[in-house]
Amino acid sequence: MKKAFTLVELLIVITLISILSVAVLATINPIEQTNKARDAQFKNDAAEILSAYERFFASQNKYPWNVNLSGTSYPEGTPVGLNATEPAFGVVGSAVGATDSPLFLTSELKSSFMGKVPFGATVTQMDNMWTFSNGSDSNYVCYVPKAKVNRFATPNKLKCLTIGAAPALESIGTGGCTAMVEADWAAATAAAPSATLANMMCVPE
Repeated sequence: MKKAFTLVELLIVITLISILSVAVLATINPIEQTNKARDAQFKNDAAEILSAYERFFASQNKYPWNVNLSGTSYPEGTPVGLNATEPAFGVVGSAVGATDSPLFLTSELKSSFMGKVPFGATVTQMDNMWTFSNGSDSNYVCYVPKAKVNRFATPNKLKCLTIGAAPALESIGTGGCTAMVEADWAAATAAAPSATLANMMCVPE
């Protein structure tokens, strides 16, 4: 007699494999892993830009936004809030893709940095970066996180950023800055940054 699996046994094995596969996929969550990798890359880039700011200041005694480039500069000691596509941010030069910005001219950043997502011709708010300086001793580079673990597991690290006439960077619970629930994120990322909804991760934390 030949020994073989019965149809019932095969169905049980297939069912168990299916359940295990679903459990593994739910645990791994490839989309979340991709978002975490993206956030880690943005955090590294933000840290590199912040370091470049400090090196620039050490050699020039001013920050990139204090340098007149394309007719835009901010007086020393003035708080600023800028997005990555503005020349005063220090990465994008007189035009998108140009390397005549302060951080490239002084070799604080390599030209290959220009190819990163926040500095392209068409950048969404979700993939932008912002810098905030209080005008004296505190500089930050911020971005919108995509991974849920960064949006909800560590809300104390999220901040509200105001740009424009009265730039400010606030922690949750100060200056009207509040934490968000999941339903808030779609609107908040489309209109980032926000003065009242904490949707920014910043370096340093």
